[in-house]
Amino acid sequence: MKKITTFADLKDIKGRNFNRMIYNQLTHLNKKVFVSLGLVLFFFATCLPSTSAQTIVNSPLSYIGMGELYTPETPSNSMMGGIGVSNSNGIYSNQINPALLVRNQYTMFEVGINAELKNMQDYRQRQQALGGNYQSVNLTVPVLPNRWTMSFGVRPYSTVNYETRSYRRLNVLGVDSLLYSYKGEGGVSKLSIANGVRIGKELYVGLEMGFLFGAVNRNVGTQNLSDGQFYKIQLENQSRYSDFTFKAGAAWRKVLKGDVVLNAGATLDLSPRLNSTLVKRFVTYDLGGLNIINSDTLAKSQSITQQLPVSTRLGVSVERLAHWMVGVDYVRTDWSKVDNNLGRSAVLPVSQQVSIGAEYTPDFESISNFFKRVTYRVGVSQTTTPYDFVGNGKYAKDQSLSLGVALPLRNFLNYINVSYQIGKRGSLTDNRLEEQYHRVVVGLTLGDIWFRKVKID
Repeated sequence: MKKITTFADLKDIKGRNFNRMIYNQLTHLNKKVFVSLGLVLFFFATCLPSTSAQTIVNSPLSYIGMGELYTPETPSNSMMGGIGVSNSNGIYSNQINPALLVRNQYTMFEVGINAELKNMQDYRQRQQALGGNYQSVNLTVPVLPNRWTMSFGVRPYSTVNYETRSYRRLNVLGVDSLLYSYKGEGGVSKLSIANGVRIGKELYVGLEMGFLFGAVNRNVGTQNLSDGQFYKIQLENQSRYSDFTFKAGAAWRKVLKGDVVLNAGATLDLSPRLNSTLVKRFVTYDLGGLNIINSDTLAKSQSITQQLPVSTRLGVSVERLAHWMVGVDYVRTDWSKVDNNLGRSAVLPVSQQVSIGAEYTPDFESISNFFKRVTYRVGVSQTTTPYDFVGNGKYAKDQSLSLGVALPLRNFLNYINVSYQIGKRGSLTDNRLEEQYHRVVVGLTLGDIWFRKVKID
């Protein structure tokens, strides 16, 4: 009896009847429905306005650079603490390391959405916010099965969403005061084309080309609450982004014994900067803050260069093919050249992240027991972020625990993925701002045998 060497390799699945059953299930899938669903979701995501990358949840820490960055993970990666530099089971497409795309030997379509409940507090107040966004839309197509695979996708890249206010009294005895407001909103999305190629027997290389597009608005306003008019004077900055980025990846796999495999991988961001345009103006609003009384443009379509944080990722994992996997990822992100947007002279630090994750499938070939074909995943992650809310040199730490399941549908290429993550970022003692969050990710994985001939023994 032959052993299963990978989830997506029908050649090594034992039994003529089993092969015939899988083939009949795959070909039974209506290709017209599959194509229509893929095109509708893909173009819906790409045609969203530039602010589509914004998550509704308020985050005072999204003031840095282009805002908070999304990790390039699929719902499957989200269950395992975000690991994916070295691990891929050949069903879900790996958007973290493009080199591992070559493990996908079948056409796969994936879409994911997320929802987040966040509680924020400082020493004076507490706020709760609820929001959500699409997480990713990907279409993975094998060009030469087991040799070359391509992936097309769209996902949020960064988001800016904060609003704070402060008051200042003009005199000690009176009630005259000024109201200062700081608001940022918008985001950047990413279209990507990635290629993964196998060189020799154990080495994989890959390259991802991305196109970033979107806009971010940052406003600083002052309102005199004692002049009887309540006019609001506001400095408005709008940055529009549109440029290409590149990421390289490599992976290595070595069979240790039987069906136990050692995996190693690495990726490097190759684009340290992004071209953009900036528009600045002073605006005076009326009492309601809606009607413009006066406007003075300071800079119109001024070309600027936005520095990007550069990430280096390393990962190692051990797996027993089609049964279990345990892995660890390390991410180092250099923020030293990114503008902190606070007027501080201090250089932003290098952030570091360590994630550990695992997955387990009791019996991939089980026909009678549904829960034995379910893949169970769990992960933990800790990140030292570049966010220093009060400027005391104590950067907020992000700690999280995640878990989830991949529920099989008609066959081993179709899954519903459900992930839950609980975490905390910052602390009242060190950062004077603490965020506690609950995040749910739901994804759909659909597979078909396009461009591949299946032989039935």
